[in-house]
Formats: sequence, C-alpha cells, structure tokens
Amino acid sequence: MFLKSLRQKHNWSQEQLAQLSGLNIRTIQRAEKGESVGLETLKSLASVFEVDINEIKNGIRNQNEHVDKQGYLEPEFDLEKVQAEVKAKKEFYMLALFLLGIFVLFLLPNYNQGENLGALVSCAISFGLIIGVHGYIVFQPFGEKWEMKKIKQAMDNYKKES
Repeated sequence: MFLKSLRQKHNWSQEQLAQLSGLNIRTIQRAEKGESVGLETLKSLASVFEVDINEIKNGIRNQNEHVDKQGYLEPEFDLEKVQAEVKAKKEFYMLALFLLGIFVLFLLPNYNQGENLGALVSCAISFGLIIGVHGYIVFQPFGEKWEMKKIKQAMDNYKKES
C-alpha cells in the first residue's frame, strides 16, 4: 500500500513506474503487495520517487506489520472501494423509498374495496422482488466478507484441533 500510494501520488500507472524504474511490472506488483524484493529494486524505486532508500524500506516494513494477533492479514483499506459501497447502499435505500412511494400512490386511488386487489398484489410482489434482488446485489450476504469470515473460522477450528 505504501508504494502504491507513492505511485498514485505521482499519477503513474504500474506500467509507467516500471518503465521509469527499469523494473519488470511483476516486480512492481510484488513490491506494492509488500512481498520480498531485492536491494537493487529498492534502490531503483527510491531513485524514481526521489526519496531515501530507508523510507522505502520502512514503508514496506510498516505495511507488512498490519497483521492481527491471530496472524491474519488485515484487509487493505481502499477508500474508493468503501466509497462505492456506501454509494451503492445509498442508492438502494433511495430506490426502496421510491418504489414504496409509487406503490402507495398507486394503492390509494385504485383500491376500490378490493376490486383491484389482484393488480395491487402483483405490483407489491414485483416491487418486493426488485427491492430484494437489488438488496442482495448491494449487501452481498454471501460475498467476500462472508467468505473471509468463514475462512477465518475454519482456520481457527483447524488450529484448535491441532
């Protein structure tokens, strides 16, 4: 994350950084993930970013120290991803309120003591399905977070059994 933020600060892509530093793009990717890289790689990166090599080393070391007490890597904080998630949830709530408002406006003049009950029930079911599917997509009850939680539980169980 440290090298990625330095790269993004300069508005460079990984390809551009690879060209400027004379490194392979795969080496750039490994370095950004905090994987082990050689001294020459660190020197090249320090030179391109015009910083001391110790600053690069310390940044990578600090990045690698983001491990919780059980030895699991902490999830990387990605501001753009979090903002997109919040925006999607906001849009979901707005859609749900909009459809509820439309249903109420449709219900009031068309109820007629149950004559149009079939159409109203069909409309309610349709709107409910739209909200349910959209909610499933937005909140992802069996998404990446759920998978990580289950993996962590399985690893904890495995450690207890060992």
